[in-house]
Amino acid sequence: MKSTVERRAEILALLQQTNSQRVEALARHFGVSTVTIRADLNHLEQQGHITRSHGFAVLKSRLIAELSITDKRTHYPELKQRIGEVAVSLLKDGERIILDSGTTTKAIVSHLGGLGLTVLTNGLDIAMELASCPNVEVRMTGGVLRKNAMSFSGVIADTNLQFNRFDKVFLGVDGFDIFKGVTTFNEQEAHLNRLMCEAADQVIVLTDSSKFGQYSNFVICKANQIDVLITDDGLPNNYRDYLENEGVKVIIV
Repeated sequence: MKSTVERRAEILALLQQTNSQRVEALARHFGVSTVTIRADLNHLEQQGHITRSHGFAVLKSRLIAELSITDKRTHYPELKQRIGEVAVSLLKDGERIILDSGTTTKAIVSHLGGLGLTVLTNGLDIAMELASCPNVEVRMTGGVLRKNAMSFSGVIADTNLQFNRFDKVFLGVDGFDIFKGVTTFNEQEAHLNRLMCEAADQVIVLTDSSKFGQYSNFVICKANQIDVLITDDGLPNNYRDYLENEGVKVIIV
């Protein structure tokens, strides 16, 4: 018998393939009662993944709206800290890395300890927090500040990326869809993120599982072009199978 978390993740995966499912069909598929399925669907509806209509569960539109950084800080803070801690375990002393702007990538900073690193970031709040890390050389991309996201982008930021090499980039995302790829809301930031990926030997994506099956307007890269994905156990099975078959290392926190 699957756990509640596993069953709900698989319900979402089914809906991503078919767009809608009847309650009775889901109950038969998972070998549970319709009462249990309705409880699962209530939970998924409260999270904003689905809508319910006349005995059907329907996947919501996967094109998502941008949240302010203030709103993002309230989403899964403990999970983001776990993701950040695991991300730090992939680092070696002396490495040169990029930290993309965002609340999930920022969670890395509090777990750096005494690591000696060179860190380039386009996140203003990340740079300010890195200032308290004694063994970290902090560099910023420069550019134009988007106050809603506390992130820099633009021609100056692009130019700084073009003349540097890094060991790893830790990338936060707004949407992660197998078919549409890894996406973000802002066109200039998407371009900067692509340059970050080109400048780094290894691309590591950090995201909670709420981003899977969703997308925003601008593509950073294809899903199979990343090297490592760090996420939680809500990752749909079809996503994990696809990514691992494509050679992406999947780490579940």
